[in-house]
Amino acid sequence: MPKPFLRLIIRRRGAALCAGIALAALAGTGCQPQPAQTFRATVPPTALAEAPVYSPTPTRTPTLTPTATLTETPTRTPTLTPTRTPSPTPTVPLLTPTPPRPDGAPAAYRHLPAELAPTAGWSCDDFPCADDVEGFLRRIRVPIGYTLTHVGRFPGQPMQIAYGPDGRLYATVIENGATRAGAVYALDTDGRARRYSGDFVSPVGLAFQPGTDVLYVSARLTMTSGGGLWRVPPGGGAPETVLADLPCCFSLIDNQPNGLTFGPDGYLYLGVGALSDRAEPPNPQAASMANLHPLEAAVLRVQPHTGEVSVYAAGLRNPYDLAFDAAGQLYATDQGLVSGIGDRLLAVEAGAHYGWPFWRERGCAECPLRPGGLAVAPDLLRFPPYTIPRGLTVYTGTQFPVNLFGSLFVALWNGVDGGQRVVRVDPASVPQPDENQPYPPAEPFITGLIRPIDVTVAPDGALVVADYIYGHVWRVRYRQ
Repeated sequence: MPKPFLRLIIRRRGAALCAGIALAALAGTGCQPQPAQTFRATVPPTALAEAPVYSPTPTRTPTLTPTATLTETPTRTPTLTPTRTPSPTPTVPLLTPTPPRPDGAPAAYRHLPAELAPTAGWSCDDFPCADDVEGFLRRIRVPIGYTLTHVGRFPGQPMQIAYGPDGRLYATVIENGATRAGAVYALDTDGRARRYSGDFVSPVGLAFQPGTDVLYVSARLTMTSGGGLWRVPPGGGAPETVLADLPCCFSLIDNQPNGLTFGPDGYLYLGVGALSDRAEPPNPQAASMANLHPLEAAVLRVQPHTGEVSVYAAGLRNPYDLAFDAAGQLYATDQGLVSGIGDRLLAVEAGAHYGWPFWRERGCAECPLRPGGLAVAPDLLRFPPYTIPRGLTVYTGTQFPVNLFGSLFVALWNGVDGGQRVVRVDPASVPQPDENQPYPPAEPFITGLIRPIDVTVAPDGALVVADYIYGHVWRVRYRQ
């Protein structure tokens, strides 16, 4: 792999490495609505999977400056009530997962944070080359007491990953960065990837409905406008449209329907990004801020069988990934402004507002004033500017020591100080910011990756992380 590829510089929020990545491009035709069908599980339910990882490295990487495209603009006061009810009652009962427990986990073990990986002397200068798996295994660092192995590789840029009821790892994959064409792929036991779904435009979130092999995927209708939710039937194939009128898009690569997860109530939860950076109006002479779409910058609650939608929480600029813990608490990663303000981790409560776009208190002079009477819920943890938190998982497995049960693992994607790593956060003991330390450090758990994009827990309790650049997938296990 030529060195110039690794020297591309990724810019803030638009940082899609696609245009600079020399990988095979597969054409995509977008998502065409398909007739709704009755569906059911074709494989038996399996135990819920478990959690995620980190890494700091050089700042040389791809550069892409997307042009913001505002196709819809958002209501000055976000609404927290249902906005659309295609069907008043569910036609099929919702299946709910059994809360995981730490029974059988190894005894508590207090590890030191992972060391930072060496940043020079590799087969492609700052990094190992694309096919240099042994080089990556030498470079990537995990805490003492844990081991790293290679799982496989996706043919493109993975966006998010999830294990299916068949035990295989699935991913939404961008096959062609220039067109944002993509699909869902599955990794077989030999580490080879196979195309599972039909075509999507910019697919991101994916989640299997509990107790079934029915897969839900979030994506765009076109490269620059329109967001939607699709259902991939058991066995794969052409996507079936569930929703086709969700807000999208701020730029070519960001702020669209994002991460998906099923909640303990059996409903599907979906993060949707804002249509602007700070609610700037398309016509400043006519208005001081954009009219916010009622479903943008929010976590939505979706009845997966009927498409009924309500706003669960508002005021999140670009909620990228979502995860529930064993007690039913929802967490979200949220990406801040183009200026770097607002990268954070949230404990999301029903009906709460998390402040966007009213961020003058955070240092955004151009942001609108907070309306009187609007209560803003606090962040759980603030990350340094430009780290760009993406993938998130809660560790609910039993392969790691019992004291890690319930830990949050977050992929910090960007190549800046404190980024390019998977960090571990204990939600019960999050340090609070102060004047001397506005961004309390999060524990490095995996370092040495290029652009970690998502983390999840494997059925055996291992932590699995996908890297966006080359599509490699890595597994971390506790050495018992």
